[in-house]
Amino acid sequence: MKLNSGKLLLSGFGLVITLALCYGTAFGQGGGVKLSPRDQYLDSLKRMDADWPLPIWGNRLLKKGFDLQYPFGAMINGFVATQKVVISDLKVGFNDMDPVPLDFIKFGDVKAKAVSTNARLDAWILPFMDLYGIVGKTWTKTEVDITEPFKMNSTANFDGNTLGLGTTIAGGYHRFVTIIDLNHTWTTLENIKGTIQSTMFTPRLGYNFILKNKADMSITVWVGASGMFINRTTEGTIPLSDLTTDASREKLQQIVDGAEDWYQGLKPPQQAVIKQIAQKLIDKMDGLDIKDATVSYSLNKRPTSNWSMNLGAQWQLNHRWQIRSELGFFGGRQSLLLSGNYRWHW
Repeated sequence: MKLNSGKLLLSGFGLVITLALCYGTAFGQGGGVKLSPRDQYLDSLKRMDADWPLPIWGNRLLKKGFDLQYPFGAMINGFVATQKVVISDLKVGFNDMDPVPLDFIKFGDVKAKAVSTNARLDAWILPFMDLYGIVGKTWTKTEVDITEPFKMNSTANFDGNTLGLGTTIAGGYHRFVTIIDLNHTWTTLENIKGTIQSTMFTPRLGYNFILKNKADMSITVWVGASGMFINRTTEGTIPLSDLTTDASREKLQQIVDGAEDWYQGLKPPQQAVIKQIAQKLIDKMDGLDIKDATVSYSLNKRPTSNWSMNLGAQWQLNHRWQIRSELGFFGGRQSLLLSGNYRWHW
């Protein structure tokens, strides 16, 4: 059979073109950019048909691919802390006696220990500003070490309720985040007059680790500082039966008998208060009923340092669930916070 050389040439050329086109198509599909799960997720936000009431401007940012937290949250917190305290301007009274200055008493270590559990409701009003309210229960124990003019350790326990308001300002650049928190709380404790008010200011700087295969999962770690500012004056009345002391019966009896040199240098009102308290503590050791004996007091207190350091982390399982932990240290303070957070949108 005789082949037509012209047709053969055209057929060969067509085959080359067809193979080239097929190869080019296959190469284009195989060599194209494949979006990571995170990029796919961010891209899906732009197509999201969201109509959230909060935060303000939130829908506009979602359309641009910004990943925002769900605006509403409910958090349960557990908190334990130990804080060294400085006491000054102590005044003490017994039963109906007016409190008298006991400025001759010198204190060693004074530690306030607290355990608190609270619930927090919050809402992101703006993409960078969150407002929240706190309600909780607090248990405290104060350990007082008296070093002069006699040595004695005493412990007092209190419990009460806490209410608070606060705001969080947050922002980020790439994966770096800044978080500034400010809150004010009011705590009422049994046997203490009025409320204990404290203000906490906490700036933090952190880094957000995004998990490659989990688009809405992240781990954020941060370091920060906390400034705690508390009202200085505390007044209250404590049943003497609630106080514990390690003072010996012999030492207390010497005070009752006026045998101590320092006792002779006190003013009569100071002697009367000290003697009555020492006698009732002896009665308590002897098993007598001292339920009617009370000690009234007023004092100024402050932390040994208003500032401490923080180190914390948050694990965001998804947009609804978050787990957080934070350690506090330095400045005479040791603390641990554990919390769980559930978030939603309407």
